Amino acid sequence: MGPASSSSRFLGLDVGSETIKLVEVGPGPRGLEWRRRQRLEHHKDPARALETLLEDWAWPEATAAAVTGTYQGLVRWPAVPVKQAQARGCRFLLGDRPATVVSLGSRGFSVLELRPDGVEVWRQNSRCSQGTGNFLRQLLERLSLSVEQADALCADEPHPAVLSARCPVILKTDVTHLANRGEPRARIVAGCFDAVGENVQAFLKPGRSPDPVVLIGGVAQSVRIRRSFRQHLEQSGMTLAELPEDAGLYLEALGCALVAATHPDPQPLSGPLLRPAEPRRLERVPALATALERVRRLPAEPPQPPVNGDQPPVCLGLDIGSTGSKAIAITCPDGTPVWQDYRPTAGDPVGAALALVREWATSPAGRCPVRGFGVTGSGREIAGALLTACYGAERVFLLNEIAAHAAGAVSYDARVDTIFEIGGQDAKYIRLANGRVIDCAMNEACSAGTGSFLEEQGRKFQGVTGVRDLEREALRARDGVSLGQHCSVFMAEMIDQAVLGGVEQPAIIAGLYDSVIQNYLHRVKGNRPVGRVVFCQGMPFASDALAAAVARQTGVEVVVPRIPASWARSASPFWPAPPCPPTPEQDSSSIASCPPASPVVTPSRAAPRLAAAAPASTAGSSGSTRSSRVSPPVSPGAVPAGCTTARSNAAACRPRHLTPSANARS
Repeated sequence: MGPASSSSRFLGLDVGSETIKLVEVGPGPRGLEWRRRQRLEHHKDPARALETLLEDWAWPEATAAAVTGTYQGLVRWPAVPVKQAQARGCRFLLGDRPATVVSLGSRGFSVLELRPDGVEVWRQNSRCSQGTGNFLRQLLERLSLSVEQADALCADEPHPAVLSARCPVILKTDVTHLANRGEPRARIVAGCFDAVGENVQAFLKPGRSPDPVVLIGGVAQSVRIRRSFRQHLEQSGMTLAELPEDAGLYLEALGCALVAATHPDPQPLSGPLLRPAEPRRLERVPALATALERVRRLPAEPPQPPVNGDQPPVCLGLDIGSTGSKAIAITCPDGTPVWQDYRPTAGDPVGAALALVREWATSPAGRCPVRGFGVTGSGREIAGALLTACYGAERVFLLNEIAAHAAGAVSYDARVDTIFEIGGQDAKYIRLANGRVIDCAMNEACSAGTGSFLEEQGRKFQGVTGVRDLEREALRARDGVSLGQHCSVFMAEMIDQAVLGGVEQPAIIAGLYDSVIQNYLHRVKGNRPVGRVVFCQGMPFASDALAAAVARQTGVEVVVPRIPASWARSASPFWPAPPCPPTPEQDSSSIASCPPASPVVTPSRAAPRLAAAAPASTAGSSGSTRSSRVSPPVSPGAVPAGCTTARSNAAACRPRHLTPSANARS
């Protein structure tokens, strides 16, 4: 290409998996110079976003243009490999000296070595989300923080929590345990950022990777990440290059513009911007709406607060989960709900428990005397410790989640023989016989069959702001597209292929629901049987689309409680039993035993003490004080006649659900 005139304009476009970056360069006094740049999220509709972004750029009048990125095939411009775009952009900013470009993107990370001899060496992560921007965002959303908020919180934290850069589902569990232990949020967040940085730093080879190191990509804009890299590099005698302004976000688009500017035979930018979609071989499956006839959602049972001065004794059930916390008060012994509430845990199980008990104590139901508290969920021990400090050990009972699910389901429908539970982080399979647990299983180190997987993938679509939007889109699909059973990175690639193939958005979202159930059936249920009546529990089943996916793939009747998270899981396991004599096999202090004939607690007097006890209980949550105050869990042994509970499969549940006393001893 000959010398460019002063009016020449060269465009570079990076159409990534989540964002579009556009750059313009042109001739200046010292050669090509950076004139303009813009960035836009496309929400899985890159074609529409491209047209919106380019409206004000007069792109047909540009001298030349080039494109790179995940969706580069949508655009009719010449394509540039990512490696070439990074190399050109880096040399434009730093000159021709050797350097190492480290890219930290939303879906992957890579290292490009520009060696002195002209050799370019490229390495990138395997097809796993650990160490990526999505990996970090998933962890921080567990704490209800954006990446920017979290970065500001932990930028100067000197004592980060020690976390390893493992699969997100394992690391989410570690983060939940730290929060349950009362670890300061700034330390947890700092540990998350450092875990991501360490995972990427392992790709650098001191002594072989050229100095300096250039950080690019959205994650690289983090103050904590940059500081961590700087310290790591200094220990190896290397330096971190400082780029002007936000150049690290646009390096690949800049490289494309530079390639276009030096192309010997630029093509005119006439004709349509976008290519027609190329059909992809993706299997179509029946619409989810066709299976709704096999889904039976139980009718709403709104709580009935006491009236006319009536103050029946109640039991309060709490489920302090990793993502959501629920509470319900029911009368004794008939189990009539009189109050309920739900709130996100937001990485603060103590705060969630305090807020729920405050709400109950100040409600009309708070005037009722309380006979006992039942607590389950990942935060059951620390919440149980706080309740014990205020109400006494004889009133607070802990129950593992398997037994809680079983008792809750049977209380709704005695015919239930199979429970599918899908929560935000975990997924469980429970098999019942005569109302008792005979087998159970949980997901291992994969979040593909959980609610967080559905939420993380679903929020990337245009016009989707919550679960209700996802459900509406999935149920209006005329059919679905089979996306297979994959983890988050593989699934993101399948979604990209569907988008490039022109598959309509509702069909892709319906495919996501089907994929969650496919993953659940293969990775959680395995070869275990499915009974005739499946009870679906967990907040994701608030969506009829997910229940329809279960019905379509199993062909059996599916029962869903009206509020699948807060009622079935939290309340029913803690119903007090009618009078009956305890047996030698059963701990007489268990909530499943007959309630002792002693005075009930008056909540109006005791509830305020919970807030005062919280700081001390949190600080000592891992010490011996808590272990001495928390009552033993429900016995997995035989159940006396007339008592409402379920037998736990101790061998199956114990590895994942340690008893409070065992945890305290450890």
